[in-house]
Amino acid sequence: MSRYKILIVIALVLFMTVPSGLAGLARAQGVPTLISAGVSGSGTVVIVDGLEPSDTVIFSLTGVTFPADNTVYEGWLISDDGNTKLSTGTLTVTADGSLSHTFTSPTGENFIAKYDKVVITVEPVPDSDPGPSDDVAFTHQIPASGMAHIRHLLISWPAGADAGILTNLKDQIQVAIAHAALAKNSSTLDAVKLHMHHVINIIEGEDGDNFDASFGNPGDGIGVVAHAQDRKHASFASNATPGDAVIAEHSKVVETHGENAENWSILARDQALSILDLDSLVGAQTLAGAVGAILQDARDGIDATGQGGADQAYVEAQLMATYTLPSPAVASAGPGLPVTGDSTVPVLAQITLAVALMLLFAGGFLLVRSRRSRSMV
Repeated sequence: MSRYKILIVIALVLFMTVPSGLAGLARAQGVPTLISAGVSGSGTVVIVDGLEPSDTVIFSLTGVTFPADNTVYEGWLISDDGNTKLSTGTLTVTADGSLSHTFTSPTGENFIAKYDKVVITVEPVPDSDPGPSDDVAFTHQIPASGMAHIRHLLISWPAGADAGILTNLKDQIQVAIAHAALAKNSSTLDAVKLHMHHVINIIEGEDGDNFDASFGNPGDGIGVVAHAQDRKHASFASNATPGDAVIAEHSKVVETHGENAENWSILARDQALSILDLDSLVGAQTLAGAVGAILQDARDGIDATGQGGADQAYVEAQLMATYTLPSPAVASAGPGLPVTGDSTVPVLAQITLAVALMLLFAGGFLLVRSRRSRSMV
């Protein structure tokens, strides 16, 4: 084959492969991609408790490109199956390029229970379509394998239950605190000991060595200690999503705070057991107060030492479901790879196609000239 024909073949190959190759490059960096070319900015979207558990979403970004004239950014929460697209309102970019927006569900909906994806779209003004446009500026989806365990921690465990591991942990510690207070304020020694039995039963659950059903059980039967030990679902989430730095970081803190809550609850249980052997009402009341204080540490943590308890473990579990914008799958495309939504993608396509055209033209011209030269000989 002559070198002229080789040029033509190379040009045709470029025509056929480069567009699909660039499209494949974009897909490899995370789906969905940043559709809006030239949009920049970074930040997070987190879900917190407002009036109800996990009913509030907070957008916080900086360095955001101002939307074009007659357009506006709008935030969305997308359900796991993609069928529900909840608008969280239009998002305003301030003069310094920052974006801060808070949306609370008017119905108290738990956003972690149903949604696993955040999208910020570019919408026209005025906008007659109630749904999100196809012009996506930012998006991030929590991996399903990680979200399953985050929901176990916060929403539902065992499967089908109406409360999560850490929700139950907080609630049961609170019940134990209430009975410690009843013991401290009781006027008889028998009443103090009765409520200490309640505290022990609440902490240990029905499988505990010191559980005594004859005194009644105001707890859920599972026990504070068992709920605290189920914090291991934080590690399950991290192990299921290798490479997800956000889940890994916050899962470790959930484990630490959950262990604190377990240890302090066990200490409170031991103090409660010691009260059962006392003959002094005043002494029993005093120790009952100490039991309540230890349980408060298990719930609230200790600010002076920076040690967290059940409340802090719960917040860290919510932070495991942080949406990072732009998506880490896009941002970590690798050195030398253009980020989806980056203006270099269409530029590279144009340059490559121009080269292909030049090769095709040059090859065709030289081939025709060569044939004419041979015909004149």
